[in-house]
Amino acid sequence: MKKNQGQSLIEMVVAIGVVMIIIVALVAVATISVRNANFSRNQSLATKYAQEGIEEARRLRDEEGNNFFIDNPSGCNITDTPAEGFSRQRTCSFDGDKTMTVTVVVSWTDAKGTHKSELTTRLTKWK
Repeated sequence: MKKNQGQSLIEMVVAIGVVMIIIVALVAVATISVRNANFSRNQSLATKYAQEGIEEARRLRDEEGNNFFIDNPSGCNITDTPAEGFSRQRTCSFDGDKTMTVTVVVSWTDAKGTHKSELTTRLTKWK
């Protein structure tokens, strides 16, 4: 009888070990899933903030008309913080007397490092 009791104890230890391995694996998968969901949310927000920066430059062009394309357009080159944890930089450069390239870069930092979302568009002198 003692021989059977010893095997039961060993079987119990092995079973607990297998259960622990499964639990650790599930926790690891859940952690990775949460991290990926946070990254996706931040990427989406960064793209939204970059699009807002492009739209603001477009609004400046529409309001200032021809003055927007003379020398350095007022307010086009900016660096700001659209939300906590995000930094936005908008750069405007002339491509001639009738076009301007607007680039907006939004960056953020998380546990994996610094990431960025970049959008570029060309604005033309249409008025």
